[in-house]
Amino acid sequence: MKKGKLTDKLNRFHDQVAGPKPVARENKLPESYLKLAEKLGGCILSNHAGSYCLVKKQYPLTYHHGSMQLADVVANSQLPLAASRLPLADFRVKDDPGSVSSQSLLFLDTETTGLGGAGAVAFLIGVGSINSDGFEIRQYLIPDYSDEAAMLEALLEEFSTEKTLVTYNGAAFDLPLVLDRMIINRVGRRIDSADHVDLLHPTRRLYRRRLADCTLVNVERELLSFYRHDDIPGYLIPSVYFDWLSERRTELLSDVMEHNRLDIISMLFLIRILAEVYVSEGRSLEHIDDLHSLSRLFGRHKDNRKVTALYDRIDSMGGSNLEEDVVYYHSIAFRRTGDFDRAVELWERLAESQSRYGFLANIELAKHFEHRVRAPEKALACAARAAQATGVSPSQRRLLDARLDRLKQKQQRS
Repeated sequence: MKKGKLTDKLNRFHDQVAGPKPVARENKLPESYLKLAEKLGGCILSNHAGSYCLVKKQYPLTYHHGSMQLADVVANSQLPLAASRLPLADFRVKDDPGSVSSQSLLFLDTETTGLGGAGAVAFLIGVGSINSDGFEIRQYLIPDYSDEAAMLEALLEEFSTEKTLVTYNGAAFDLPLVLDRMIINRVGRRIDSADHVDLLHPTRRLYRRRLADCTLVNVERELLSFYRHDDIPGYLIPSVYFDWLSERRTELLSDVMEHNRLDIISMLFLIRILAEVYVSEGRSLEHIDDLHSLSRLFGRHKDNRKVTALYDRIDSMGGSNLEEDVVYYHSIAFRRTGDFDRAVELWERLAESQSRYGFLANIELAKHFEHRVRAPEKALACAARAAQATGVSPSQRRLLDARLDRLKQKQQRS
């Protein structure tokens, strides 16, 4: 039988075998879905898996976020984020090679029905990216649980191997949750991206010593001078979505959407601040604790030149009031660079202390006088002073006793 005749025959039996042609989902949307889209200023879109609400918001270059303007972040070529590349090492513990384009950054944040587990659903997923007009945020919301797969299918189009994901605690929460929901809904088994930058960890490494609380809301206040007004608390967000599911109430959903948008755009400004700290080698920092944290990060990268360069600023700001751990850390950096005069100066500042750092400083002085200066009597005096310190571990005490015995023998021979 010719192919054309077979096709005609199958078409005649189509309605009997497959039933009538499906009606477009847009014509069958519940009234509540349209009400939701109208309330949030979005639109309802559909695909083979269901429907979802898409809300877009464009932030112009004139937008101010606390003390900063968007144009300073995405349009000023003198600032780090506007440069063609961002070094990955600025956001990692290790000195990782490579960099990413600021235009390839895709900021992501989720709002969920719970904090984890098989029952937690990301009912709202927002993504943001830089464009020629400023910064655009696109929010994907599921009107009902049955539409989760439809939303995830649409979200997949946001991801690609040419984009770098940026989150805040996303490595531990957002991304694993989204991936789990994709697998459960048989939408996909991976999230494509060129790389992932989780801003929580570099923020903690730089600012935890001073801020203690490194939640995004507190970081906004302390670093961006941005204060949220009438912001809905995070713990109330699931109940707002449940009110929509059970009673179709939309009163507070707009607040949830705004909360999500603020999380995303704050990450844009935060990544610029973090990049500027490294590019300026700390010139943008104004607090001793932040400068010391940066010097420790330079130390992790084995860049002792930058560590010692920061000490003069730290010393001029703190003077005799510097905490002992700060003084001791920089003394070791001077020792590593071969500047023993500066190292000894700092050790002697700690030598009279009976704390742990006084003990360590006296041990360093004992080593210095024994092996470099060849003055065993001075080394013995420093070791004896170390023996008076408190909080010394048993192993440190045994090593100190062995040092004292050796120095006494050297002194007797001399």
